[in-house]
Amino acid sequence: MDYAAQAVVWVVDDDLTIRNAMDVALGGSFLVRQAASGEDALGELIANHKAGRPEPDVVLLDIEMGAIDGYQTCRCLRGAGLGMPVIFVSSHDTLAERLSAFDAGGDEFISKPFDPDLVLLMVQRAVVRHAEAKRIVAENQLLQEKKEYLSGLHEVGNSDVLLRFLREAISVTDYESLSRILLRAANEHGVRAHIQIRHAAGAISLTPAGSPSPLELSILVHAATLGFRFRVGQRLILNSGQVSLLVLDLPRGKAEAERLDIEFEVLIESARTMAEMIEMRHESAARAETIMVASNETFCTVEELRQDYRKQQADTHRLLHEMIDGVEKSYVHLGLTDLQELTFSASIRHSAENILDLFELGVDFDRKFAAVLDSLRPRRSRTPEVWV
Repeated sequence: MDYAAQAVVWVVDDDLTIRNAMDVALGGSFLVRQAASGEDALGELIANHKAGRPEPDVVLLDIEMGAIDGYQTCRCLRGAGLGMPVIFVSSHDTLAERLSAFDAGGDEFISKPFDPDLVLLMVQRAVVRHAEAKRIVAENQLLQEKKEYLSGLHEVGNSDVLLRFLREAISVTDYESLSRILLRAANEHGVRAHIQIRHAAGAISLTPAGSPSPLELSILVHAATLGFRFRVGQRLILNSGQVSLLVLDLPRGKAEAERLDIEFEVLIESARTMAEMIEMRHESAARAETIMVASNETFCTVEELRQDYRKQQADTHRLLHEMIDGVEKSYVHLGLTDLQELTFSASIRHSAENILDLFELGVDFDRKFAAVLDSLRPRRSRTPEVWV
């Protein structure tokens, strides 16, 4: 479905030049509406929402405006029940601003000065993603998940959360399963948390709603560079090895926040250990596969040598007998006496027997060949399933 063909984009910025530049970048693909302030945008958008008229498909929202900045405008939109994607536009691209944009309800972040082609691409992607999400995701999913894990706090102790995480994580064999278990354990502490586990083939990032939005993903990427512990207000970032944990809403009480800080530190260290175990299992499985391939190739090579050796034995036997027969048949042409013929034949047969005696030693050689082949013979892998 071509969602962009009927999509409406609102550009909210107090700078007319920026609004017109956005109009030029998007006007060929979308119906663009403009608002010069957060107040103007809120007045019309909320009025349309209350009247049951369709909300816009995307809002491009400046942060630094007059009385109501972009953060407050976005919060008001979300508070009024408008769920369209909000893409913040700012000349200050810092982790703190991105976190504030996310906290206000934003979906993506564009830095000024902006690339018109990038703006067009991000808006197209946001429109398609939002339309698909409305089709497959039930309304108020995040609210329901929040209610479920908050109500579960009365029944599950935090120590039980860690023990259950360890019991489940010890048997997982892939990063995706570990990510889901870690996310659930973090959220069972009564907070919203996002996690990322990096590995050789890429990274797995999860939020309570599933895969992160581009803005959420960019925050996780930034967070992974901030050392073991980094705290901004009620947000806590913990990094241990290839695992990152972003807690979005620590309790405001100092004692409770410090307690959770310690528990999350234990949780992420445990998750790092489990991730390293998975990595070692994958490496061991890869090495086992390499050894198996090499063993199979060696088996084939040794088997070929064994067959060549047996053929050489048979050919030597045959050639020796043919040589003796040929020599004895040629006596008539050599004019030898009977005694000379007997002496010559005895000498040839003695030499042939010495040669054949050497092949008798080859019987033991063949047994050794068989033992080597048996040790190299391909068998079904005895590798435990957990390592596969």
